[in-house]
Amino acid sequence: GKVGNDNFGDNVRFPYMYTIGSGGGYQWADYNYDKNFGGKIYTDLASNNVTWEIATKHDIGVDLSLFNDKFTATIDYFHEQRDGIYMTRDHLSSMIGLNGKRPKANVGSVLSEGFDGNFAYKQKVGDVNLTIRGNMTYSKNEILERDEAYNVYEYQMDEGHRVDQAKGLIALGLFKDYDDIRNSPRQDFGSVQPGDIKYKDINGDGIIDSYDKVRGVGHPKVPEIVYGFGLNIEYKGFYASAFFQGAGNCSVLLGGNTPEGWFPFSWGVDQSNYRTFALDRWTEKNPSQNVLMPRLHKDNTNAANNSVASTWWLRNGGFLRLKNVELGYQLPKKLLSKINLQAARIYLMGYNIALWDDLKYFDPEAGNANGGNTYPKARTFTLGIDFTF
Repeated sequence: GKVGNDNFGDNVRFPYMYTIGSGGGYQWADYNYDKNFGGKIYTDLASNNVTWEIATKHDIGVDLSLFNDKFTATIDYFHEQRDGIYMTRDHLSSMIGLNGKRPKANVGSVLSEGFDGNFAYKQKVGDVNLTIRGNMTYSKNEILERDEAYNVYEYQMDEGHRVDQAKGLIALGLFKDYDDIRNSPRQDFGSVQPGDIKYKDINGDGIIDSYDKVRGVGHPKVPEIVYGFGLNIEYKGFYASAFFQGAGNCSVLLGGNTPEGWFPFSWGVDQSNYRTFALDRWTEKNPSQNVLMPRLHKDNTNAANNSVASTWWLRNGGFLRLKNVELGYQLPKKLLSKINLQAARIYLMGYNIALWDDLKYFDPEAGNANGGNTYPKARTFTLGIDFTF
């Protein structure tokens, strides 16, 4: 099947119309440049022939029901290609006279494929009722086409990589001493000293600069794997249930130069985040390669080399969370009928009980690179009594 998407983003209602406003200026035959004549400029460029984004979808699925419906499952394979994605054109030269404005058009294409499935197993043994449920989704995408500027280095292009995949330098470790610095390619992201991050010269020109940043390091920010599973047990009015949720194949690129950001002292000593994990750092007394932080700097200017996006700051964003646990007791209906109640139960419920992850420093679901400006998920417990009249 095919479906259309006409959502062009916020504040884009009439993309086929241009707008004009005041701005700019010019000198007209004035060799002394002491006069400037104001004028009008395009504030928004028109997207001629704009149309819907089209998604072509294919799906094949299997539904299972076995052992007198004790085991049921649904498995689907999906293949979706989105063409005509409305996005900014990046390959147009500034020489065509758009004054820094870049038009948008239906020029993008992304392929997504994967599978989605769920299952349930129900079993009764004597007075015990057992139910196990689970679900999982795996989705991987690839950028087929994007209107990006030509780059002599293919490893810096978005095409061929996944959406929201990080771009950065390849870290080789930390500089051991000044001889290590002198014998390594020159790094142009600020002055370096022993204990600073050492990067790989990808293009082999003897200089570490923006041309050595690689697109496609790690996994995308959005998890490619999302799953959940739960268990429910009932016995003569008593019941217990638990639900786990998890995510995998996702990466977090640590960063942030704000006071609540990841890099210590990024705004100076007086306006910085003092986080205890910064104690795990390189020092002359601790010249280890297995530290969390490279050599620390008291201001952001000198720390430019260490705050560049790189694999040193790339972390696994996958996790497994014990999301919900509930213990309870349903009062017998014979007892309830004597006091004119339809149902009654006593229960203890907990949310966000436990978390297993590799990130450790903040909640992997925080949705940003430092976790410093996102309120963490609260662990809550509820004790309650329900009556149904």
